[in-house]
Amino acid sequence: MPAALHQAAWETCMATQWGFGNQSNESKSLPFWKMELGGVPAIDALWEHGRPRCEEIVQQPLTVLRQYANGHTYGQGGQLHHDDKRPDTYTLLYYPMPEWHVEWAGETVFYDGQGEIAQAVLPAGNRAIFFDSRIGHAGRAPSRFFGGLRVTIAFKLEVDG
Repeated sequence: MPAALHQAAWETCMATQWGFGNQSNESKSLPFWKMELGGVPAIDALWEHGRPRCEEIVQQPLTVLRQYANGHTYGQGGQLHHDDKRPDTYTLLYYPMPEWHVEWAGETVFYDGQGEIAQAVLPAGNRAIFFDSRIGHAGRAPSRFFGGLRVTIAFKLEVDG
């Protein structure tokens, strides 16, 4: 994202009210931080900037079903989950932090069909991942070397029509 959008997204995440108690799964999941971002201009602008590339990948127009932020601190990680099990649904996951260091951990981990880790992505600042929502994944907790909030902005998407 352009620097101005990146900064606006981060400022939005640091200035808005967070709620505690979000869970990856409805059962057996430890809570973490969450903030709804529907209709927030800076976050809407992020989607509009990323939309052409996402639609190019799937070769179809996409509609935002929901947009929100998740926050994790040391000891708070998400569990294996699928954002949506329906076909033609996608997730754009954006990392708005200004910086990230490898020793801070906090990877987003993607799993294959056998439950093995297929890929792990560090939450580098101003990085985005676009994936099929049926892929199992989890946000790992940051390490104790990171004293802040690991933030992701999620856009839940579906093929338009």
